[in-house]
Amino acid sequence: MARVQQVNQANKKKQPSAQKNVSDKQNKELAKTNPKREPSKNEILFFRIGMSVIALTLITVAIIFTIEYFMNDEEVPGVYDDYISITASDLKYLTYDDGSGVYGDFSYFQGKTDYEELLQLINDNNEIYVYFYRGSDIDEEIKELILSKDLTDKAFFLIDLDEAEEGLAGTEFAHLDLDLTRDNLFLTFDVEAQTFSLEVRVVDIVREIGKL
Repeated sequence: MARVQQVNQANKKKQPSAQKNVSDKQNKELAKTNPKREPSKNEILFFRIGMSVIALTLITVAIIFTIEYFMNDEEVPGVYDDYISITASDLKYLTYDDGSGVYGDFSYFQGKTDYEELLQLINDNNEIYVYFYRGSDIDEEIKELILSKDLTDKAFFLIDLDEAEEGLAGTEFAHLDLDLTRDNLFLTFDVEAQTFSLEVRVVDIVREIGKL
């Protein structure tokens, strides 16, 4: 009886090894039935095309948003977009005496498409008004007054000092006594009397524009 028990115990000790061999065999067979497969050339090509399409789509969307942003930014209307703005050069021809003894050379504006409206206004009015302002520092009181007035038939023009200040420093404007240290100026040119008057204080500018 003792020998039988020893044999049985020996068989029990050998069983785990047998189970391990069976498990290894099954794993090897499973590996054979599921070998690693490399992607084909067509699959790689389709993958690259897909990634390229995604990248192009993202780039296109980014470009569209960028364009819309800048377009919307440019579409923001300026405070005085509905009025005629002039340059320092324009003012020179409106007010300068070139030696003929007469201020203003309106013939300069004749035949120029961009100046048709301006020319019509200066021909229809004896007085020319020029409001000088700084686009970077709009005076709200003057702005509200101008926007509330009907100036469509007046020879009323505007100059942004932020853009034209350097050009206005020339000697051809000395007779106007422009104080370019100011943020607001209002010039009245009586064409018939050939006289100029300049307001430099906001309260006086408001008063004069209020008369128009």
